[in-house]
Amino acid sequence: MKNILLFHVSPRQKGTSYVLLQMCMEYLSEKGHICELMHLYPNLNNPEKIRETVNRADTLVFSGPCYINTYPADTIALLEDLSVHREVLHGQNIYGIIQGGMPYPHTHESGLSMLEMFCKKCDLAYKGGFVMGLGAMLNGQPIKKLPNSKKINRQLQIFFEHIDKEEDSPRQVYQVAQFKVPSLVYRIMSSTMNRKIDNDLTNHGIDVKQRSPYFISE
Repeated sequence: MKNILLFHVSPRQKGTSYVLLQMCMEYLSEKGHICELMHLYPNLNNPEKIRETVNRADTLVFSGPCYINTYPADTIALLEDLSVHREVLHGQNIYGIIQGGMPYPHTHESGLSMLEMFCKKCDLAYKGGFVMGLGAMLNGQPIKKLPNSKKINRQLQIFFEHIDKEEDSPRQVYQVAQFKVPSLVYRIMSSTMNRKIDNDLTNHGIDVKQRSPYFISE
């Protein structure tokens, strides 16, 4: 039996990252572990409470969205704070869950790489993670809404089992669950997303046809 801290690091309190963490907590609780779920954002101004909670844990599981290739900036600030206050770090096991809108795992894996680097710096045991694409499609709904939900659920159970047994969880666990988008569909999705971005910029008064200042030589 272990003390496991399930750290929800998304600014959205009931989003997809929370759904995945709830699934993890239910699995580990059934295995007899003492699980504590902590939301980062309500505790941003209470770093002492965060440190105390981390200090009690044998294992930490971070779950959050992928914002520009990694976890949100406040997660990075959290890790930096913990690296300064090493007294609360005592070789804990670290696992990560990261999800994002793009279907391919490699677009979100850098978040796990950041966790791994943090562990090396602080002498913690990085044990792997789980990457899930199409997370934005769920918007906090159960994963059964995803087209590859059966694969994801099966591979998540394997990932949770690794946490239960304090085992390393290899990349192959989540790679098996990825949704393979046909090239034609991917082109359509890319075109649709680009139009949406252009419309959002236009609505904010930005001329999307103007030449980028990065390409203008002095």
